[in-house]
Amino acid sequence: MQKGNLRLFCALAETRSFTRAADLNYVTQSAITQMLHALERDAGQPLATRRPFKLTLAGHYYHQYSREILRLFARLEQALQSPREAATGTIELAACHSIGLHQLPPVLTRFQRAHPRVEIRVRYGFIDRVHEQVLANAVDLGLVCYPRRRRGLAVDPFRHERLVLVCPPQHELATRPAVAIADLKGQRLVAWNEVRWSPFLKNVPGWQRHLFEPRHEFDQVELVKCAVEQGEGMAILPEALVRAEVAAQRLVAVPFAAGGPTEPLAVIYRQKKRLTPAMSNFIQALKQPAAG
Repeated sequence: MQKGNLRLFCALAETRSFTRAADLNYVTQSAITQMLHALERDAGQPLATRRPFKLTLAGHYYHQYSREILRLFARLEQALQSPREAATGTIELAACHSIGLHQLPPVLTRFQRAHPRVEIRVRYGFIDRVHEQVLANAVDLGLVCYPRRRRGLAVDPFRHERLVLVCPPQHELATRPAVAIADLKGQRLVAWNEVRWSPFLKNVPGWQRHLFEPRHEFDQVELVKCAVEQGEGMAILPEALVRAEVAAQRLVAVPFAAGGPTEPLAVIYRQKKRLTPAMSNFIQALKQPAAG
C-alpha cells in the first residue's frame, strides 16, 4: 500500500470522476484506473462501481481510513523534521506575476511571522520562465498557475481559484447573478493567454469554441484588466486577481453557472531535489486555506 495510491484514491472518491482526479493530481486517467485496480486486488473486493461511479461499502471504509492514514503520514513527516533546521535557512523562490502580486504576499506574511529566521528571496517572471529556472536549479521552488508537465519536474497543486467573467459595471451582463458559456455569444473578449491552458476549455463543445476567440490577448493579467476597464471587452479571469478592482467598483465579477471553471495553482521543483524542512513548511503554508 503506497501513500501515493491512497492520495489518488481519496481524490477519486471525493470527485467521483476519473478525469477530475487525474487533472487535480497531474496524472493520466490510466494511472487512476491502474491505482484503483491495484487497491481492489489488495482489498480482495470491489471498492467502487464504474458507471455511474459510486463507492461500495468497502470503498467508503477505504476512503475514511485512507484519509486518516495520510493525516498520520503528514504528522510523522513533520515530527521527524529537525526544529532547528526548520527554523532557519534560505529559500530561493520564483513566482509568476499573477501569483506574486495576489496570492503570495499573505502567505509570505504568515510564514515569516512563524519562521522569522528563514529568508525567502523572490524573483518574478512569466510562467514558462519560472519552469526554466526550476529545471535549471536556479531556484528551489516555483509558483505557477497552469503548470506544465516537464521531464524531471515535480508538480504539487496547492489551490484552485474560481474563474469568473469580468466586465465593466455598465455592461449588460454585470447585473446577472451567474452566466453560462452561451451568454458569451456576440460579446467581445479580452484574453489572458494563460487561461488558454485551463482544463475547462477541453470540455467546451466544438461548436462553442469560437466564443473564446479574443479580440485582444495579453500575457500579463494587469493589461487584461486595464483593457476591460477601458471598455475593450470582457475577460475570463481568476476571482482572486480582480478583488481590488471589484471592491473599488471599477470591474464586476460574474460567476459561471454550476460552479464554473477553475485555475490550478501549483508549486514546482526538481524531482531529485532534497527539500529542506524550511521548504516543506513553506509548501504546507501554501496549502492552508486562503483568507477572505
